[in-house]
Amino acid sequence: MSLLRESFSAVSARFHLVGIYAVVALVVRFAQHWTGDDPSGLPLMLGALLLYIAADSGIFGLLFQAAMAPREPLSFLRWSAALFFPIFWLLFKIGLLQAWLIALAATLHQAMTGDALPVSLETVIYWGRPLFDLVTQVLALYSVPLCILSRVRREWRPAIRQGFGLYRARPTDSRQLLLLLLAVTLLESGLRFALGHGSEKAPPGYAEGLVTLVSAYLSLVAFFGATRVVLARFATGSRETVPGANPAAPGPTA
Repeated sequence: MSLLRESFSAVSARFHLVGIYAVVALVVRFAQHWTGDDPSGLPLMLGALLLYIAADSGIFGLLFQAAMAPREPLSFLRWSAALFFPIFWLLFKIGLLQAWLIALAATLHQAMTGDALPVSLETVIYWGRPLFDLVTQVLALYSVPLCILSRVRREWRPAIRQGFGLYRARPTDSRQLLLLLLAVTLLESGLRFALGHGSEKAPPGYAEGLVTLVSAYLSLVAFFGATRVVLARFATGSRETVPGANPAAPGPTA
């Protein structure tokens, strides 16, 4: 079975995870709408982002578990608790790289146009967001499953750097997964440009809800495929012990 076919099949069999992934993404969007430019809404936005990371940690853990076939499976909540801080720290580092890229692009735009920095920053974020989002997804594609593998094996690994190495080591699989990320970027960016500037301040409508659901599905398919690539590259020949499980527990019998 091909990588993409296996990934689509695995995620389709767990479509409820796609629903959860989409719902928490919409919760962040509603928090963004309700907060607007009001600084007093910052706690609401922060709470929505923490909920998003906690839910994503549980979802990623269950899909990683499905690809790994461990001796002793964990529940959604236990995966969420085990992965929350590693995933948070990884996404924070990726966010810093994205912020550096945005700042560099805004500085270059200001130097070429002579606009004030706030104007250049706003322009660059609006028109360059598809590229920035795609770069973020490319950075996260292999680094997230590598981060989870690091937590499972209780060992440190440079997830982002090793993730780049997998693009070179598995070019065919990587091209297939990158096409999924490109499709997600085109869907989300197409809707954003169709709604116009400042659309993020409006409440999400039916079109955005549908695009969010489709994007969630494709993103999780890409994650499962990336997990299979990571496990194939760093396989040890035996089933892993998941975080919090009893290492001495016997594996399932045939």
